[in-house]
Amino acid sequence: MPTPSSPGVSFPGASPSDGDSVPPHDRAAGSRRRRWPIFAMAGTAAALLGWFAYGQIRPPIPFGFFSHPPLYGIWAPTIDPLALLVVPAALLLASVGWLTTASRRVPTWLTLVLVIAAGLCVAAMGELVRGDWHHLTRDLSTSNASPHYAADLNFVEEYGVRGFAERRPDLTDDFRSYHSKTHPAGALILLHALFKLFGAGHPLRIATVVAGIGLLAAVAAWSMGAALGGERAGRIAAVLFVAAPGPLMLAYTSMDVVFATVLAGAGALFMIAIHRSSAAMAAAGGVVLALGTLLTFATAFLALAAAITIAIQAPDGRSRLRLLGAATAGGLATLALAWVALGLDVVSAWLSAPQSGHPYDPYWIIANPAAVLIYAGLPIAALGIAGLVRRPSQSRRPVLILVLCVVMLVWGSLPSEVTDLRPGEVERTWAFLYPMLAAVAGVVVDRWTRDAGRWRGPTVAALVILAVAQTVLLHSLWDNLA
Repeated sequence: MPTPSSPGVSFPGASPSDGDSVPPHDRAAGSRRRRWPIFAMAGTAAALLGWFAYGQIRPPIPFGFFSHPPLYGIWAPTIDPLALLVVPAALLLASVGWLTTASRRVPTWLTLVLVIAAGLCVAAMGELVRGDWHHLTRDLSTSNASPHYAADLNFVEEYGVRGFAERRPDLTDDFRSYHSKTHPAGALILLHALFKLFGAGHPLRIATVVAGIGLLAAVAAWSMGAALGGERAGRIAAVLFVAAPGPLMLAYTSMDVVFATVLAGAGALFMIAIHRSSAAMAAAGGVVLALGTLLTFATAFLALAAAITIAIQAPDGRSRLRLLGAATAGGLATLALAWVALGLDVVSAWLSAPQSGHPYDPYWIIANPAAVLIYAGLPIAALGIAGLVRRPSQSRRPVLILVLCVVMLVWGSLPSEVTDLRPGEVERTWAFLYPMLAAVAGVVVDRWTRDAGRWRGPTVAALVILAVAQTVLLHSLWDNLA
């Protein structure tokens, strides 16, 4: 029986390879089936544009920068001649995607290095679309008026790492940045370490490191894609993730990409643990998830999704207990060590976070996933969702990713009185979904292009160009606040 990575496995709509004659109506039907991803992306684009149009005629959102919902940011359409710099960077990324997915001659490790490096180039050039190179580093401003994490680094400097961690719950009201108020101490401690390592006088270096960490989620996308559908599917997943508008637009402007990389890494470990029934992998996933909990409380969603998935997919009760026990032990041990060694108390930080009391608005039931899909870009949005709804041939079911998406949809539909979260901005805070949807989309594209011959690489390159073009469009319409 062929495995997910077998080169000769066919997929729905593949052309016959045995040389038999095919009736004209069968050829026409096969051609339509081969073109369905194009129709899916076109339909997704139409639906998202329709929802965006509705958002412009509904009552205004009374908080934050939502003048043109569902995306968060200042609506200020403009484009600078510097935007032309995106063209060679996009062609570089497209060429890397073509080369590394058309053939396996390039080793996997080199493929990932090339993909991430090219992605960094595109992300940097993308920040110049509006003509202001300061967009590359504005998230690192330590000014008292800055809304970013860096505005509160003085607290870490004043109290030291352990002293700050222990005082974190009591400092909530003193923080200048809303981000600092709503996240554990680890986020500021990590940023403080980067400032010390690379120097406060070199913000571009720090921003590039942050962006690089964010794009490292390509490794998780590859890992999950390969686990679901084989090596080529994993490579396509990595390329699609790095080309997506969300990762590119947030790389230099948001710490959410760092959190997303950690969560995606934990998700990849859990997926492999479930498929292999490996307690060691489950424990490693628990450790990485606990490290993520020192940075963001969003790890709770993945923990819940992983537990549900283990309950669904583990073959028997003993396997369920073994995997859940290993993951729990790894996570709790890591949190306990962080508390003993550094004084990091995530429970106290959670209890001290400000509560949100915004009135319930059913608009967000659809607006939240719509915002994520817009930032995901059409290749990941359309083909990732398609792969969740219908499993591609000869691939594993992406149960963990599907369960996580359902958890996020349900949570995003609840009133803020229940979630203690302000609605919106999920295209940033749910950034960990991008590498996961890319993993599913990678399998779909692999099956779609498997028998495409010389068009295998060009098809991936075309999807890259499409996603980067969307990135430029979004950059030119919204001032992408962090």
